[in-house]
Amino acid sequence: MSIKEELIEKGYKAYENDEIIVFWKPDLCEHATECVRGNSKVFDVTRRPWVDLSYASSKEIAEIIDKCPSGALKYKLK
Repeated sequence: MSIKEELIEKGYKAYENDEIIVFWKPDLCEHATECVRGNSKVFDVTRRPWVDLSYASSKEIAEIIDKCPSGALKYKLK
C-alpha cells in the first residue's frame, strides 16, 4: 500500500501536483495557523479547496508543513 493510500485510508485528504502530495486531516488540526502564516495563498481557509499548490514551490510548501505542530498536514515529495 502506498503512503498516499495509507493516509487517505486514515482520513487524510490529498492535494497534489507533479512534485508533491500534501495531506490534510481536519480532525487533527489545532488551528495554530502556521500554514496560513507561512503562505496564505497556498493555504487559504476562505477558499474551497483551501489548499492550492500552484502558489508556491514544493520546497516552500514542504518547509511550511514541517512547522505544523499537530501533524494535520503532511507531505510526500514525488
